[in-house]
Amino acid sequence: MLNRNWRIKLASWVTLCLLPCNMVLATALATEQIIAIDWHEGDKQLSGASRNYSYAAAYINWPDDQMGAWIDKNMQFLGEQPFARQQISRAHIGKTVNWPLTDLISHIISTEHPAIDVILHSKASQGTSHFYSKEADSSKAPRLMLTTSLGNRITSIAIMDTYLDSSTFRSLGHSKTLRASAHNLTLLRFNKPKLLANEYIVNAELQLTLSKQFGASDIGVFWLAQPASTPARLAEFKPEQIIFNEDFANRNWASNWSSLDRRSRVERVAAPTRPNNYALKVEFNPEQNLALNLVLLLKSVLAEEPQALYFQYDLFLADNWLATKGGGKFPGLAGTYNKAGWGGRSADGTNGWSARGQFADTIRSDDKFNHSTPLGFYAYYPDNGQNHGAVMYWHSSNNPIVPGKWYRITQFVKLNTPGQQNGILRAWVNQQAVFERTNIRFRDTTDLKIERLWLNFYHGGTAKPVQLMELYIDNIILATE
Repeated sequence: MLNRNWRIKLASWVTLCLLPCNMVLATALATEQIIAIDWHEGDKQLSGASRNYSYAAAYINWPDDQMGAWIDKNMQFLGEQPFARQQISRAHIGKTVNWPLTDLISHIISTEHPAIDVILHSKASQGTSHFYSKEADSSKAPRLMLTTSLGNRITSIAIMDTYLDSSTFRSLGHSKTLRASAHNLTLLRFNKPKLLANEYIVNAELQLTLSKQFGASDIGVFWLAQPASTPARLAEFKPEQIIFNEDFANRNWASNWSSLDRRSRVERVAAPTRPNNYALKVEFNPEQNLALNLVLLLKSVLAEEPQALYFQYDLFLADNWLATKGGGKFPGLAGTYNKAGWGGRSADGTNGWSARGQFADTIRSDDKFNHSTPLGFYAYYPDNGQNHGAVMYWHSSNNPIVPGKWYRITQFVKLNTPGQQNGILRAWVNQQAVFERTNIRFRDTTDLKIERLWLNFYHGGTAKPVQLMELYIDNIILATE
């Protein structure tokens, strides 16, 4: 597996590449240009917000190459003007610290954001403030004190709270402490209050109780949110682009392929939720790692092996799908030539490469990511930092992959010019862009091309599935640029 530091840096780079260039500039944003961040506090079983990820279990990284993200009082992304600030010293230990946030809370309530998310940071301070979290003492948990235009007083206790620490990769949502400093950011989520049609907020205060204080702090409160982005859409392939199509309508479908591993557990069946269509059911069984190993050599459909190619297929996870213990491999394009690019056979630029798909552990959570399985690339190339493949997860906020639905998965590989780092990997889910890298060195010789379509469904690593689980694939397409 890829060195974790490199993998995290790559994830941050990927999300930044998917955002418009003007998103990282200090420009004022209109309300409709701001969207909520997918984050979770995490617990001992679920990896939540950390220094590199807003939601580690889902591999959703922060939208800039740094820890955290926010909108400031001037509606600038990563701006420096807090909506409220407080000077904190040791004299505040054991006391409640208040931040007046009427304007910010009123604004968030007026939006379509699902909750009230705020972030505290003290980037310019030398001190460190420790506050009680909701896990420590419910009477001292972070809270919003709201007063409405009808005189109603509402106390809202944080439903999620955590802090980010620049010194660790771990999520800290189960901690009894929240910290704010130059190296710590505190994240808080509150439910939006239910107001009557003519009711509005006239006063809002954020309250945290200080448990420890080191030095003097100047802590600001910001809106935990990010600029909106519109993922690039992939156009439908033109008929002249398509060089191979498999819809499993033919009982003798295997004859269209170069090889099918006899250990594969597959069956041609009626496609779930698609009347009159067929699909290939792939079974993962606790008895073995391999579910399907199916190969199409490109020389069987083209005069010569290509250097750029699209691969598309429809994916349906059954209700019994449960990936664990590090996930495993999904299909992709490759040029292994039976020499390198799988099973620890490292790529050196002359012997082979691969860009299979990757699936992670199925998420168990209390939000839209519950039962979803993150997808990505698992690629062998010379600069991946180790002998095995590099894991590069796709951005999953818009399309979490959950059982019971069909998803159209599209991958694109363009090999680099030998001597240059200009190889390309891209991915789309339901035609929406979820990944892009344009600086990969797959090869140092033109002898390496795209040799095969590799339908490799494999659990692990070495860990076998913990239970019988199934998926279905349909409408496999290979298309040229």
